[in-house]
Amino acid sequence: MDRNSVTGLALIALIMIVWLQFMSPEKKPMLRESPRTEASGDKDARATAVAAAMPVSASDAYGAFASAANGKARQMVVENDLFRATISSKGATLTSLVLKKHLDGTLKPVQLVSNRTDGALSLLFLTREGRKIDTRDLYFTGGSVDTLKTITGKENYRVRYRLNVSKNRNILITYSFTGDSYRVGYDVKLNGFSSALAGNEYQLQWDGGLGYTEKNREDEAHNALSGAYLGGSLVKLDAAKDNQLYREEQSGEAKWVAVRNKYFVAALIPSGPTGGFFLDGSKKAGNEFENYLAALKMEVPVSAATLDDSFSLYMGPLDYDTVRAQKADLEKIMDFGWDWLTRPFAEYIILPVFSWMNKFIHNYGLIIIIFAFLIKLVTYPLSLASTKSMKKMAALQPMLKELQDKYKDNPAKLQSELGRIYKEAGVNPLGGCLPVVLQMPLLFAMFYVFRSSIELRQHGFLWAHDLSVPDSILNLGFTIPMYGDHIALMPILMAGTVFVQQKITPTAQTNDQMKIMLYMFPAMMLLFFNNMPSGLGLYYLMFNVFSVAQQLYINSTTTEADMPNVSIAPPARQKKKKAGSGK
Repeated sequence: MDRNSVTGLALIALIMIVWLQFMSPEKKPMLRESPRTEASGDKDARATAVAAAMPVSASDAYGAFASAANGKARQMVVENDLFRATISSKGATLTSLVLKKHLDGTLKPVQLVSNRTDGALSLLFLTREGRKIDTRDLYFTGGSVDTLKTITGKENYRVRYRLNVSKNRNILITYSFTGDSYRVGYDVKLNGFSSALAGNEYQLQWDGGLGYTEKNREDEAHNALSGAYLGGSLVKLDAAKDNQLYREEQSGEAKWVAVRNKYFVAALIPSGPTGGFFLDGSKKAGNEFENYLAALKMEVPVSAATLDDSFSLYMGPLDYDTVRAQKADLEKIMDFGWDWLTRPFAEYIILPVFSWMNKFIHNYGLIIIIFAFLIKLVTYPLSLASTKSMKKMAALQPMLKELQDKYKDNPAKLQSELGRIYKEAGVNPLGGCLPVVLQMPLLFAMFYVFRSSIELRQHGFLWAHDLSVPDSILNLGFTIPMYGDHIALMPILMAGTVFVQQKITPTAQTNDQMKIMLYMFPAMMLLFFNNMPSGLGLYYLMFNVFSVAQQLYINSTTTEADMPNVSIAPPARQKKKKAGSGK
């Protein structure tokens, strides 16, 4: 490997480290209290003290809705092939959603609803009298006489709830379940509200974020966020700092709003136009959990006595094929890096190939090894050209050194002669870096896919119990800066293959700087990959193993005929003889 190659690789590693620090989502602190805080009952100390001193009656708090402020909550459970949902008649809201095919870090079924008491779903609006109404505070009628309903396959089931406000004013909410789908229909019907709401709008909201599912809460907090898709652009809100309120609000037709953690998402998808979206989030000091709210703003026309709005709820894994099948661009909430560079590699190469191979091979460790082999096979022509170019450069070094000594006082002549020799030898001084540069988009895309892909979650290979986390073989009990608090085996093996690859790769330099890089670059890769998913380490380990085998083959098949045959002195120009002259 020549100096340009090593320098390029070192810069790439440095760029990756710096890039990870500066490419995080923009933090938008909101230092004043958000509307959700009061609506959801998360009162500050002053409001709580006032409420305790001056009790508010149901009539004062809810106005025309006071009759629905008292009652008894009834629980209804709907179970299909994929999840078990619990709906409460208080608020007609989801108080539990347990995924049956996914386990959390303690090997218990994943629970997506973080606020089991108040629930996650509700309608929020302001009456003309100035009262803020959250339907989770009100008791609905209806539901089902059954406390448990089980459906499977293509079976359908509906649960209807009704809130009577007055003789001609009511709210109807209908859930529609299918036996084999994470998608749930959610229909809202408002009767008699055409002139009853301030601003002529209401919000459908998911409140409380998503419950965390992984053992590493700090890593999950890094991936937790709320988001919305509007005008073909993704808007993300990340409540990263303690004791700050974050808020984002825009008008227009939102295609969806969602909250997510590392591997799961809950999304509200409207079937018609919206008035915009509202997001907010916060995180308390000493707690990694990020609490989010995501709401769709829906308009209520003054001329409409009855309003029917239909929505879909997607509550399930961030599996690319599954979320893309919702046909709402929900896959945009999955982070694959730059939309113009790494995302196409992830969406159109890595994930489709993985999905296709998984039809025949169910072990993702083997899939990763095969994928690494395929990538090495595809890039073989580039590697072959690069290696031959480096071998030629190595053969030219004595001649180049002689030229540098000869024309050390004439830089222009030196550059001219170097250009001539490179041209005659058919080499490119930067040829060694070309394969690495061309593979960079794939490298970054692999980093994103392996970091966030649920396909690798809780799938083991050899000593790695979970390919989505580091393959730690020893916990140190203390933290080493830049390295971590554990020792992972895959990065050690990978660093070893990087060292071997550098040793057997032709190089045009033999100075002390190159000898230092022989050890420095594997050390850098070891530090960088120690905290990366073991699946990513396995990929680069096997890619390097195949690269070593390929390099040995190229070295053994390269002959003297492949070496350049040039001279230091330019060919002498033959003088033309004049006509009629000569001896």
